[in-house]
Amino acid sequence: MIDYDGRVATSVDPRPGYDQPSQQLADWSALFAQLVDRMARLKALAPRGTAVLGELDRARLIASDPELAALDRAIAARAEDIAARARFARRLGVALPLELLRERFALAPIDVALLGALATIERGTAFNPYTVGHNEPLQTDVAFLIALLAGADAPPGEIRLRFSADAPLIAHGLVELSSAVGWAVEPPLVYKRVRIAERVLDFIEGATEPPPSVLGAAGHFVGEPLAATDVLLPDTAKDLVAQVARALGRADQLIELRGIPGVGRKSVLGAAARQLGRTLIVADLGEIAVDAQALDAALRPLVREAMLQDAVLVLDRADEYGDGEGQQWIHQRLVERLRRVRGAFAVVVEHSPPWLPRAGRVVMSFDVPFPTAEVQRRLWVRHLPPGLRLAADTSLDTVVRRYAATGAAIRDACEELGRLDLVHQRGGVASEQHIVGVVRSRLAHRLAALATPVTTTLDWSDVILPDEVLAPVFELLNYAAHSRQVFGEWGFDRKLPYGRGLSALFAGPPGTGKTMICSLLAKELGLELYRIDLSQVINKYIGETEKNLARVFDEAARGQVMLLFDEADSLFSKRTDVKSSHDRYANLEVNYLLQRMEAHDGVVVMTTNAETAIDPAFRRRIRFRVRFPAPDEAQRLALWQGMMPKEAQVAPDLDLRAIAQRYPLAGGNIMNALVRAATAARADGTPIQQHHLQRAAELEYAEMGFLA
Repeated sequence: MIDYDGRVATSVDPRPGYDQPSQQLADWSALFAQLVDRMARLKALAPRGTAVLGELDRARLIASDPELAALDRAIAARAEDIAARARFARRLGVALPLELLRERFALAPIDVALLGALATIERGTAFNPYTVGHNEPLQTDVAFLIALLAGADAPPGEIRLRFSADAPLIAHGLVELSSAVGWAVEPPLVYKRVRIAERVLDFIEGATEPPPSVLGAAGHFVGEPLAATDVLLPDTAKDLVAQVARALGRADQLIELRGIPGVGRKSVLGAAARQLGRTLIVADLGEIAVDAQALDAALRPLVREAMLQDAVLVLDRADEYGDGEGQQWIHQRLVERLRRVRGAFAVVVEHSPPWLPRAGRVVMSFDVPFPTAEVQRRLWVRHLPPGLRLAADTSLDTVVRRYAATGAAIRDACEELGRLDLVHQRGGVASEQHIVGVVRSRLAHRLAALATPVTTTLDWSDVILPDEVLAPVFELLNYAAHSRQVFGEWGFDRKLPYGRGLSALFAGPPGTGKTMICSLLAKELGLELYRIDLSQVINKYIGETEKNLARVFDEAARGQVMLLFDEADSLFSKRTDVKSSHDRYANLEVNYLLQRMEAHDGVVVMTTNAETAIDPAFRRRIRFRVRFPAPDEAQRLALWQGMMPKEAQVAPDLDLRAIAQRYPLAGGNIMNALVRAATAARADGTPIQQHHLQRAAELEYAEMGFLA
């Protein structure tokens, strides 16, 4: 039995503060032994059958037993001594885990006492005097903790409330409740088992960095963010890191960083957090299923970890979560979880999510711009693998002009270059062809779900079109080649703040070469051509078409992509008088397209067979309009001759002029007819003869709706 006279309090280390967290834990272990002994003595003195010991009865029992009264005074003295030494340690700069928990989670003194008691129990017999010599473990339920800690400063009812769902210990996941064995139904709260969360116990014992098991698939810990000087940004955004740091310094702020993926949004946040001496906990919402339980299971430990670390909680891809049809209900659950976060946190998005204003915070929005050509060049220099040299004829400036890329895309491309066997076989020398090939392969566009790539093996020598068609086509090429210098170096960007993109409308009958010219333009400009699949873009649900179009234009702006809206009259049709809700929303889609077309700086080509069906507002905003007429007889003959491969076996008496004169086919139909004739000739085992061509041309002409 411990002697509980006044000497016990003086036996505590008299130094003014704790030098190590382990000293405080040792004191808590000693205090816990006294608390358990007091609880046992009170139970022995209480009348038989007493279920709840009231505060007056408790005070009367303590006063009636001198030894118990001495023990009660010793407990109060030790508790005050622990608190005093913790305060001194804080002034000396010693970080005590229990004190950090109190500050970061806004815990009451009784919460800290509960954590101290639970940590002592979990740490085992080596540090728990009560369990030494006992064969059975403690049955740590709420009732036990109430009996252990109840006193004048902490009535039983108050301790019970510390385990309610909204109390800090439970809401933040610092302690966990579970049902005791033997209950067929959910037991009352006082009979629920209590354990300190394993991660919180690890933190108390000094494990500051979170393990992967806590972060899960959706979490990422950034312990050493980039310094502000290492974040490469355009001159127009040179103060961005400092601005974000000032916003993070306010606890009531929600920081929104907008920009396309890869431009360095999280790097800016990391540099800002570093200026404040903080780290990052990144939660990738794109890795979490749109399900209430999945969201809670993934986000709850990450929110707790951010508060444990005093880190900045960052929600990545926050605008994509719950963005599908019928998924918006999950936003309320997300907002409820985020409202429990103490301190500023941030979201990383392309577009502001609709739930943001409901998060209960002051929203501060910042835009992270796409890297300029100079920044891109510096990023290439930074990320090129050590030992990798560029070929003598390779210029990074040429690469940047040909293919604009984000910092993340450049980093990934450089990593891929470091793994290319072909480069290493050449002694670690990379050519421009290597770099461009890797960039194209690494920058996978999300357009794949809404568009299909278009390539061509043809060149300009295969084009058979009149001069009045080719003239605006070559003017279009000149615009694309020199627009950067005209707008940037010659100052026209100040005079024309929007609508600087290259837009063209190719109108004419089917098969007249519209798509072929698009392919050649993309090939000449070094762009990837994507034909937009209107069946995937247009959606019957309100707002979904605009969302799909936003993806199309965003992805086109992100990479070197030329957009082709084939049969554009079905999407860019004339607006109508509003006679129904359908008309109103159809007009909204057209208006949205107008806005995106004016804001888009890339290349967009639309083809149509019915130019008059397109909305006049579109036609006014289109920079180049090219009309593709049906070919005349001379052009048809040239097409028949030019499309016949040199390797094809043909009869010596083949009369292409007669076919061209008789059948007014367009280029696409002529190509189809040649393939038909060649297939028929191969089946007959002969060269292509006149009757093969005659029959193929008749079929093509009939499919156009005409009789030969």
